[in-house]
This record gives sequence, structure tokens and C-alpha cells, in this order.
Amino acid sequence: MRKPISTFVVALVLVLGLVGCSAEAEPTIAVQATVDPAEAHASADAPTLAPTPTPSPAPDTSPSDATPTGSGTSFTIASTLCSDNQGPDCSALRLGDDYLTTSSPAKGYLYSCSGANPNAPGATESKITWIDFAAKTWNFFTKLWLPAGAFDPVIGTYSETTAGDSRSISVNNLPVDGMIGDWPMTDYPALTDIDRNPGTPAAGNFSFSYSVSPAEASAPSCLSLGAIGVTTNGVVIYNAADGRGEDAVAREIVDALGGHPAQSDYHYHFIPERLDSESLSDGHSGRVGYINDGFPIYGYHGEGGVEMSNDDLDLCHGHTHGAIGYHYHATIEYPYTVGCYKGAPV
Repeated sequence: MRKPISTFVVALVLVLGLVGCSAEAEPTIAVQATVDPAEAHASADAPTLAPTPTPSPAPDTSPSDATPTGSGTSFTIASTLCSDNQGPDCSALRLGDDYLTTSSPAKGYLYSCSGANPNAPGATESKITWIDFAAKTWNFFTKLWLPAGAFDPVIGTYSETTAGDSRSISVNNLPVDGMIGDWPMTDYPALTDIDRNPGTPAAGNFSFSYSVSPAEASAPSCLSLGAIGVTTNGVVIYNAADGRGEDAVAREIVDALGGHPAQSDYHYHFIPERLDSESLSDGHSGRVGYINDGFPIYGYHGEGGVEMSNDDLDLCHGHTHGAIGYHYHATIEYPYTVGCYKGAPV
């Protein structure tokens, strides 16, 4: 179903994101970080909650940033991406729970190295009001998000250098643009009642090394837990699943700027729409980051500015054209960023 224009309100910016942080130790990943991304959320006991403050809107420094709407208790956001007549209906997005596979890659699926773990911590399903579990869809417009506010960590850093065939990237894993939610979420009892994530983002040193000229492997490979890539905004990317193997973006509470912490390690499960801010000459989105096999990931639009969908992309959520060569694309559909590694993880 295409998006009906009349369904949507004043557009701001897409920010989705969610956490899928497993309580188990994270598998070894190809690109090593100097700080190991923690994969644990809260214990079954909720932390002591502070009185609910009045959420502040996102800072005015990013006009395309998604912001909370309503009285401060609705915690909903609007999106430019969801307000046009391209792409899926954002009021009935496909729930990704049934689209995780450990056997082989498939279009629109997440080919994961780890299977479902129903005992892992995560959001309380009975508290989730924005998912239609019978229809297996979720509503972007009624989902709850942690708003921006007083939380002000150090500014994010991103450094990229190339030498020969090596691309070296270093980040402190906080947003370079400074756009982040009002963590910790324990200050918001209504949200903590749904998702008991007590984490607070903090700076850490992460380093990545990729080939400048990545090659396609003989066969795609699966995605591990933890960092599968990094954005040019200095924040790492996790795959689309939470620790239970369910749709992290749909189920978990993330902030209105697109991320959330696993303990202190902030990350994205999708590409915040504001990062898709540059276009190539033909309307194709600009690069928004790199995946662990060295291939770049671009924003939500392909040639001619057309919004990408799973139907436009291959098993790993990418395609090849023009001078760009092979590359991945962000979509608002699960698996959001990458379905598998097209090349060999470094």
C-alpha cells in the first residue's frame, strides 16, 4: 500500500530507531571497537523513577529533525518521509518479527547469525499500543519515542582517513550533530513502564578499518549482534533485531532523534531521516555511512529521488548502478539498513 497523503500531518523528520540489546555477550564482529558494545538492558526490576519532567521539543538547530508533538505526554513524532505518496503506508508498516532467518538470505529479511531468544530482555508486549499484533503491522504515528530535552553529553566526533586501500574511521559514538534524546529514560515513568532501559549514552572510542575498494563475496554472510557499521554522524549501526530476535525499531523505545543506549553505548537500528540531508546530481541520496564489509550505505532515495523499498533492493538490501557501484540503502521497511553482508566482513 502506498502512503495516502491525507493520512499525515505537518512533516518534520523521520527518526526511528530502536534497541535490540541482548543480555548475552555479543558475538565477535569483524570490525573491532576499542570499547565492546554492551548488549544488555535492564533487569526485570524497574529502577526507581524520578518525577516526570515536561519533555522539551528537539532543538531548532535541525529543521528536518523529528520532534515530539502534543502536550508532552503523547511522545509521538511526525516525519517528512512518511508524508509523501512514495513508500509504504507508515500507519501500517510491516512488523519484522517473522522476517528473521538464520538459514539463508532472503529479500526483505534479516539474515542473522543469532536466532530468536524469547528469554532476552525487551519491551513489555502487553504495554505496546502501536502494534497491531493480529495484522502484524505497526503504526509509526502512534508509536512512542523519548523526546529531546536537557540531556547534553559531549559532542560527537567522526574522523575518516584513507591510505592506499584502507579506510580508517574513528568515532566517540555520540552524534556529531549533537541531536540526542533526553536520557536516561528512567526520568519518564510512562515510557519506562513499557521499556525498562536504564542506560545513559556516554562517549567511547570506536575504530573501524575498511577497504576502499570492497568486493562482493561468493555468497552473502550473516549479521552479528553489535555494530554492523557506522554512520557519518559518528554513531554505530546495529542490525534490525532486538535481543529477542524481534523488530527492534517497532517494539523498543528509542529517542526522537533515532537512537538509544545499550548500557552506555548509543546506537541506531535504522538511519535517522535527518542524516539523509545531501543528494547527488540526479536526486539520489548521499552516503550516510559504511557497513562492515566496506560497502557504503546511502539514504532513502535512489536515482531520480525515488524512495527505495525492499522490492528495489537485493537480498542484502543493496543494489548496483552507475559510478557508485554496489551500495546499500536505508528504507523505512524492515530490515531498515542491511539484510546481510554482500561482501566479506573485514
